[in-house]
Order: sequence, then C-alpha cells, then structure tokens
Amino acid sequence: MNDLPTRLITAIALGLTVIGGIYYSDITFGIILLIIGYFSSSEYMKLTLHGAEINNPVSMTRLAASASILPLILYLILSNLFVDHSLVYSLIGSLCFSSIIFLYLLIQNVMGDWRYYQAYSMALIYIGLPLLLFYWVCNYQGMYQIWKPLTLLILIWCNDIMAYFTGRLIGKRPLYKEISPKKTFEGFLGGLLFTIIGSLVISIYIHHLNPMQWVIYGFLVSIIATGGDLFESMIKRRYGVKDSGTSLPGHGGFLDRFDAFIFLLPVSSLIIFLFWK
Repeated sequence: MNDLPTRLITAIALGLTVIGGIYYSDITFGIILLIIGYFSSSEYMKLTLHGAEINNPVSMTRLAASASILPLILYLILSNLFVDHSLVYSLIGSLCFSSIIFLYLLIQNVMGDWRYYQAYSMALIYIGLPLLLFYWVCNYQGMYQIWKPLTLLILIWCNDIMAYFTGRLIGKRPLYKEISPKKTFEGFLGGLLFTIIGSLVISIYIHHLNPMQWVIYGFLVSIIATGGDLFESMIKRRYGVKDSGTSLPGHGGFLDRFDAFIFLLPVSSLIIFLFWK
C-alpha cells in the first residue's frame, strides 16, 4: 500500500470538488460533468488511437473530446434559455455536428486511419450521451435534486473503497486474471456487501426509493461498477498501457477514476427516471 497516501489525498481533493460542484447548483454540477467528460474522452481517444496514422493527432483528439461532450454543452445552454424540447434539440444538434466532422474529414482526406471514426463514435456513445442523460434526469422538469448524483457517488465509493481494502487484505483468487490480475473475487464480494449495507443506511434517511429499491440499486451499482472497471482494464490491456493518463496522482487518469461512474450512468438514469419519487 505504498501509494495509499497519494491515492487518499487525491481522492479527498477530487471528492470535495465533485461534491461541492453538485451541492452548489445545477450549473456547477453540469460543469463538473463536462470536465469529467472532456478529459475521459480525451484519454479514451488516446488509448484507442494508439499506433494509428493520423494527421495532427493532438488537435484531432481535442476535437473529438470536445465533440463528444457537445450534447451536454448544447443542453446546458438551451435548457437555461428555457427552450422547449432542449433535450431533443441537443441530440439532433450534436449528431448533425458529428456528421459535419465526418464529412469534412472525408472531403479533405486528412484522416489516414478509420479508427478515428470508430473511436469518436464510441466516445460519444460511451461517455458523451450517458453524461447528458444523467444530467437530464437529475434536473428533470427543471427540478434539480442533489441526492440523485450524490447517492450514486456514495454507493460507488462504498464499492470502490471496500473492494480495494478487502482485495488488498484477503484477496487471493483473481476475478478476471486475463484482464485485471489485481482485482480479486474476495475484493468484489467485499465491495458488493458493503455497497448493499450502504444502500440500506441511505434508505433510512432518503426516502425517494423504498428500502427494497435501494438494495436493488446498490446491488446493481456494485455489479455494473465492477464491469465498468473491467471494461476499461480490457481497453488498456489491449493497447498495452497501465493507466489511461497521469492527471490524477495515485489514480492514473480521469478515465481510471470515473470509469465505473460513466459505465453506470445509463442504468442509474433509468432507475431514477422510473422509480425516484
């Protein structure tokens, strides 16, 4: 656990920043999501374009990362201008812009590798659209509720923290050795148990879901968060890198830290939309 102090300091600073952004207003919450989305998309593009022959790769990566969060940018602007059907216009606008990017690259022939098209499309589906969907349900009908994002983060942290320490202390059997040798079955069970306990504690104080719904929510968070970690590990192993970036000391990059959060957004958004009172 030599890296524990660094991980802890970074986690506290990052956690306070995210919580502060969520608590202050819906605008700062949206800005937090944009920051997470931009840097995660940028790191994802760099990973998946490793070895590709692309003209001006830095500019192209920045363009793709910016375009992947365009749906949320458009929605933040339109919804705060009180434009009706802001969500629909945001989706249409971002898809039109994506078509323009692809058409420009095709006409100018500045792209030497088809993987750019594939990577950008995946960044939009994997990161950009889920961020928009989650912000929309957290601010549904103009009623921003901070407990929607906060409870998701609490459950993710319950899973991450206990899985990390359980795996380090008693972990022996690899959960998926070919993809993530350090992730253990014992750590997974520890994270799952603690997340369910955390959901039960939350149900005592927050009644937007009933206790059984909170338990199911916690169970799904733990399972899908683990899947999100393994998905990102699979991408990194495919391209032979240890971390997606170096911007967060002790944690790697933004995608390393928020992979589970991003992977959970579609399911979390669906649960909140259907069952949140």
